[in-house]
Amino acid sequence: MTESTPRLRADARRNREQIIAAAREVFLEHGIQASLEEIARRAGVGIATLYRRFPDRHTLVQQVALENMDLIDAELDCATAEHPDAWGALAQLLHRLVDLRVGVFMPVLALSLEEDLRGEGGVLKARRNQLFERMAQLVRTAQQEGQLRQGITPIDIMVGVIKLSRPLPVIGAELNELLINQQLELFLGGLHAVALDATEPLRRQPLTVDGLDRYLKTAE
Repeated sequence: MTESTPRLRADARRNREQIIAAAREVFLEHGIQASLEEIARRAGVGIATLYRRFPDRHTLVQQVALENMDLIDAELDCATAEHPDAWGALAQLLHRLVDLRVGVFMPVLALSLEEDLRGEGGVLKARRNQLFERMAQLVRTAQQEGQLRQGITPIDIMVGVIKLSRPLPVIGAELNELLINQQLELFLGGLHAVALDATEPLRRQPLTVDGLDRYLKTAE
């Protein structure tokens, strides 16, 4: 071994991380069939380097999916560490997943990796099942604490994240963010057993017609 070996390994690891981050970004923008050359360009590597790390598109998509699951897992860790109650952790998790646009990416990955998720014994399916079990435990605890409505499942939560994460076309980013945040609060209100008291106001600034028009004008 030479003294340069550790640095070469660090460079290879950094290249791999940059490729995965760039792939996530490009797949979000252009779909799963986006140009691998564009991914390499954004990662700051040559296309040959990309193929050395990921010999085909499917391998790259698989790895991006696993990284996406790791991201959700990390947010679960943060939420449960910062909140002693399951409802507080669940609410924080939903906010973070929507902010990170995880829900936009999930259907794209699921369609591309359908065979991997159907098969038995695969790493991707095992990781997915492990993640959903963690979500299920959080949901059960929130229900046992009387904070989450009975009958809600992890699937309900993730479908909500998917729908809330998708920006509306045409309108600008600022208005999209405002509307998504307001819809997220409505969604959380529907999940929260305590919030079913109709006298409890939503903690939000109402969007007026005039305000909507101002946002639409700036988006033109």
